Amino acid sequence: MLIVTVPAGFESEARKEIEAIIPGSQARSLFFKGNMLVKSPQKETQTVAKLRKAETLYMSHVYPVQAEVRIASGKECVPRLFAPLADKLGASDSFAVRCQRRGRHDFSSRDVERQLGSMLEESTGATVDLRNPRKIVVVQIFQDKAFVGVTEAANLLAKPIRVFRKYRKGERPLTRAEHKLREAIEAFNVEIKPNYEVLDLGAAPGGWTKILAGLVKKVVAVDPADLDPEVASLPNVVHLRCKAEAIPADAGLFDLVTNDMNIAPSESGRIMVAVAPHLKNGGIGIMTVKFVTRHRKKHVEEAFEILKARYSDFRVKRLPHNRYKTTVYMRKA
Repeated sequence: MLIVTVPAGFESEARKEIEAIIPGSQARSLFFKGNMLVKSPQKETQTVAKLRKAETLYMSHVYPVQAEVRIASGKECVPRLFAPLADKLGASDSFAVRCQRRGRHDFSSRDVERQLGSMLEESTGATVDLRNPRKIVVVQIFQDKAFVGVTEAANLLAKPIRVFRKYRKGERPLTRAEHKLREAIEAFNVEIKPNYEVLDLGAAPGGWTKILAGLVKKVVAVDPADLDPEVASLPNVVHLRCKAEAIPADAGLFDLVTNDMNIAPSESGRIMVAVAPHLKNGGIGIMTVKFVTRHRKKHVEEAFEILKARYSDFRVKRLPHNRYKTTVYMRKA
């Protein structure tokens, strides 16, 4: 088996490309966009060699795996990843654990790498080598599913993506988020006045901030990561390099707060409640609800229960450029 990453929105094209290169293989999309599970009838080394040699358009990264493990969101589930891996390392091996985690969990990718690395080192006699390992322990987590395996370091592929979604000259957005915000403003008929001051949470690289800066007096962009230089240089943009939970008390009062943070809906809702004191009475909130599992209705309901503490007048829409998420309009109660 392989986990293959591809450009989001091009999963169908990537499936056809993979199945043409590896006859008899089966590729299917996973719940999280841009990720595919590939089952090949050929041996791992042969499959990887063919993918490496082929001129591909859509493939980005290739991670060989051997087992699928059901997990929970708590730290106690990490040892479940150990059993399928224990017999794949020997005392003469050097290895490193590489984990990528998608979804909401009480542990980080780094937690998995440390705990699993210690368990494998102790039980197999193999040596952790973070700089030049002979083998890689692959852990790819998708909420309640984990795909794990051990492979030669050379079998991890990183290929250039040659096809991206095209825009007419001069219309390519800083990020797709620009389209998402424009659609939300139109769909909810939001009146944004030139004298407004806006708080943009999780702003980097600055797609929403850029649009808002062209509409209002001031935008305070909150994100520990860098803004795109084009956005950071705008005269009415102030960049707060902190997490949304750490906004200073004297940050001011705002007419609108926007939130396109890539976190669990309940956590995003709690942040919106926490920043409500920075929003004027009757001020507007626009928030995207990211689906971290298949239970979409449950995520929306959980977010609403939290948001009701400080907001009302809710409106919900699934927008064309945001069809894998739900966009919520609200007012401060």
